[in-house]
Amino acid sequence: MAQTMKSSTSAIEVMQRMLQERCIAEPMFAIKMANPNKSMEGAVNYLCAQVQKSGLCVVDDAMVMNLLVHYFDENEIEDCGNVNCNIVVGKPELSDEDKAEMKAQAMEQYREEQLRELRRQNQPKPQAKATAPKAGSEINVQQGNLFGEDF
Repeated sequence: MAQTMKSSTSAIEVMQRMLQERCIAEPMFAIKMANPNKSMEGAVNYLCAQVQKSGLCVVDDAMVMNLLVHYFDENEIEDCGNVNCNIVVGKPELSDEDKAEMKAQAMEQYREEQLRELRRQNQPKPQAKATAPKAGSEINVQQGNLFGEDF
């Protein structure tokens, strides 16, 4: 893959899986993908170029799939060179497994925070040190009479 696509590796992997599923469902499409004049890098560059031309910032998986299939279907599509863009894959819905894992992580984080707070509360409080009066300051001491008489 081109260096401009390294940050989008996970997106490219998702697109490859989408195309593999299409090949399984439609074996004739696999023949089109085997065209030596076509490549995954070319497909991704075509996709990015088409999205940039459209002015859109976000596209759904159906549009991605349509553009990728169009690239492999049409022999007349020329290589558009490397297109500098970043592709981000959104995951709109979490699986039950992902939800359970996130809940477990949140519970563990909460438990750790509570333990830290309990430890902090149980630490002995620092004792205030007795300080000697500063030189030159007045000392106000009331002395009692040893014989109990008030003056």
